[in-house]
Amino acid sequence: MLTETEFLVLNALYLKKMGGLSAIVECVRLPEDTVQDALLEAVRKGQIFDMNGEFLLDVSGRRAVLEYYVSAYLEKRPAVSEWYEKFEVLNAQFLRLVSEWQTSDGDSRVLNQLLKVVERQVAALRRIESDIPRYGVYADRFLTAMERVDLGDKSFVTNPRADSIHNIWFEFHEDILAVVGRPRETVEDVE
Repeated sequence: MLTETEFLVLNALYLKKMGGLSAIVECVRLPEDTVQDALLEAVRKGQIFDMNGEFLLDVSGRRAVLEYYVSAYLEKRPAVSEWYEKFEVLNAQFLRLVSEWQTSDGDSRVLNQLLKVVERQVAALRRIESDIPRYGVYADRFLTAMERVDLGDKSFVTNPRADSIHNIWFEFHEDILAVVGRPRETVEDVE
C-alpha cells in the first residue's frame, strides 16, 4: 500500500500522464526534495519510468494508484458521488465555455463566464475539502491560474504546457472519477 506522499506523487503522474519534477511539485504542492525522494523510490520499485527527467507511470504504478483510490475512498463514495453529480453540471458548462473560448479569438465575455464557472468550482472544492483534504490543492491551483489570467497571461486558460485552468480541470475530473469508482483508465486497459 502506498503512503499518502507516494500516492500524491504517483497520482500526479496518473493524472498528468507524464511530468517532470517541477510540474509534479506544482501539482501536489509538496517540497521539492520530498517529491524527488518519492520519484526516486518509485523508480527503484519499478512503478515509474524516468525518461531523462520526465516521469511516466508503469503498470504497477497505475495499479498502486487505483488500489489506493479504492482503499482510501470506498467509504466516502456515497457522499462524494452526490457532490460529483453536481460537479457534472459545472463540467458541462465548463466544457462548453472552453470550446467557445478556443474558437472565439479571445472574447472577454466568454472568458469572464468561464472564470465564473471556475470560481464556482473553487467554492465547491472548499465544501468537499473536509472529506478529501487534498482537493484544497486543486482550489489553490485554480486560484493561481486565474490570477495569472487576470494579470494578462491568457496562456493559463488552456495552454497544455502550463498549469492552466483547462489542465487543472481535466486532472480534477480524472481524479473525482477515480474517487467515485469510475476511472476512465483501468489497469486492465493498460496490460
